[in-house]
Amino acid sequence: MNMNLDIVNRALYSTGQEMLDETSEAVKDSSVYKLCKAFYIAAFLEALSEVEWVGGRKRGKLVRTGRPVLTNQKYKFTYDMPYDCARAIELQDNEFFIVEDRLIMTDALSAELLYVSNGRILRPIAAAVMIPGERPENEYLSAGPPGTMPDYTLYPGKIDDIREALPKDPEPATDYPDYAELNYEPKFFEYIEKKLAAKFAMKLSDQPKLHMQLLQEALLVKQEAVDASRASRAAKHKGDPFWGDELGLN
Repeated sequence: MNMNLDIVNRALYSTGQEMLDETSEAVKDSSVYKLCKAFYIAAFLEALSEVEWVGGRKRGKLVRTGRPVLTNQKYKFTYDMPYDCARAIELQDNEFFIVEDRLIMTDALSAELLYVSNGRILRPIAAAVMIPGERPENEYLSAGPPGTMPDYTLYPGKIDDIREALPKDPEPATDYPDYAELNYEPKFFEYIEKKLAAKFAMKLSDQPKLHMQLLQEALLVKQEAVDASRASRAAKHKGDPFWGDELGLN
């Protein structure tokens, strides 16, 4: 994924800053570009984790975790959160769940998660070498059972034999090689623009009042997005059981 210079330039213009010249070959070497790049990815990830963006929703089956975790006595099963999950929304049938350390704990026997994707691209594991009786410390792979989407792609064998079969590395000029280009709703990119402008106002122009004004504008855009997705919010608090259920009367 590359930084959207149109969004960045509009944010810079809002704070009275000089805009980046897209035709300049030296633009990516400038200190302003590097600052914008750092702010852009920060605003990007913040926005995805804050709102249940409709255009960024994705559904996928969860895989039981292979990590050694402490069992939460209130929940029967622990699943790995999808690697590209920015914000969990809900499980099928509106099952209760909690999120801890990128793990999803729930009573659902077969869990399917609706979530906001950040477009993250998972790097394949080129080769897996297992020596009998030895296991790398703190290294756990969770590829999932047959029929599920694996979290990792394993290529058995010697790396020299499979090098040509591996996915190619992203172009060197790519700003964020670990993220795919996103095609979300216009409000998402408007929110990114307002958040960037607020950050620029504080960092580049040192205008606290302008910063607060732009931040308020960003919050208004955010509230509109929240209102649009309020009906599909996840139920994340496990309710107290009815006394009749506990006694087995219902």
